[in-house]
Amino acid sequence: MSGLVPGMHSNTIASVLVGYFSDPSFLSIAIIAMFASRTALEFFPSIFLGVPDPDVAVSVLPGHRMLLSGRGLEAARVCATSLLVSSALAVLFFPASLWLMPILYSLVEPYMLPILAVACGVLLLTERKVKSVAMAAVVFILAGILGLLTINSGINDPLFPAFAGLFAIPALLISADGALKMPQQEDRQPKLDFLHVIALGVLLGMLADLFPGIASPAQIAVFATLAVKLEDAKNYLALVCSIAASHAIFAFASLLSIGKAREGALAIVNGLAELAPSDIAMFVGVFFTCLCFGVLIFMFLSKKVLQMGHLEFSRLNPIIIAYLVIMAFLMSGLGGLLVLATGTCIGLLPIFWGVRRTHVMGLILIPSMALVAG
Repeated sequence: MSGLVPGMHSNTIASVLVGYFSDPSFLSIAIIAMFASRTALEFFPSIFLGVPDPDVAVSVLPGHRMLLSGRGLEAARVCATSLLVSSALAVLFFPASLWLMPILYSLVEPYMLPILAVACGVLLLTERKVKSVAMAAVVFILAGILGLLTINSGINDPLFPAFAGLFAIPALLISADGALKMPQQEDRQPKLDFLHVIALGVLLGMLADLFPGIASPAQIAVFATLAVKLEDAKNYLALVCSIAASHAIFAFASLLSIGKAREGALAIVNGLAELAPSDIAMFVGVFFTCLCFGVLIFMFLSKKVLQMGHLEFSRLNPIIIAYLVIMAFLMSGLGGLLVLATGTCIGLLPIFWGVRRTHVMGLILIPSMALVAG
């Protein structure tokens, strides 16, 4: 009678917990929930963490730019609004996407390699200046070589140390030293003059699920800027957030209708137990619900940070870097540390050279083109 309920001992409770965590359905729901939460919370660092010193930064992310101009809370609200509206629209059009995506995929599949090649060329040419294009090409090719070597190296989960090196650690290394005093922040609601940008993001999120290697919202947004002017950082944030949310939801449709898992979380879930059409509605519902909770947490954290009046997150940078190094070693061994170090060196290049960091997505694009080419 010493257990939580009569006759239930600690060993029984442990066996029940083990049973839950080993159940594919429970694990699948847990993975989808974490995937949705990550989709919402990944925009918190792009506004509040890794903020560079504006006097020395080569380039500043749109979220950081709004924070440094006193519009941090507005940036958070734009992200939250875009995530909620775009995910709701994606859920609304989800049944139609199940019918439409196979048709579109059958049209583009025979030309997948030239389409990806043109996309890579356009991505590089967005730098416009010849010197910048050349430097972007170097970054793109180096990242692609890293991708080819790591994916075929036999290293366990090589993409974690690769992406940590290409994105996370360079951002932590260049963030402002010491405490960054924030300017006076304005507490104002953003005008809803970016709804057309959200609609565009939903469309691009669905179309991106047709192609391998084109999954980064920032990467897709670069292509969008060729057709639509996004002069205000607010519009860029709205576009990136709406692409991220809709791309994640339409990835369910991609997996079910054309058999392509464009998100790692969905590939893992499908590996646990092949998804049936009857499962999709539940998983999309879980994703949408958890995304909404994630947005609430995102806004709560944003308001708490802005109440501080200054940012001292840079003091945590060495701890975060140490954590990434340890995780890379535990997940991928010594090979993972080599990938992490190489990725960091490549990831610093676009920052120092003043070109877009999205060019490091050559890590995925070049291996994708090699795979399509057979």
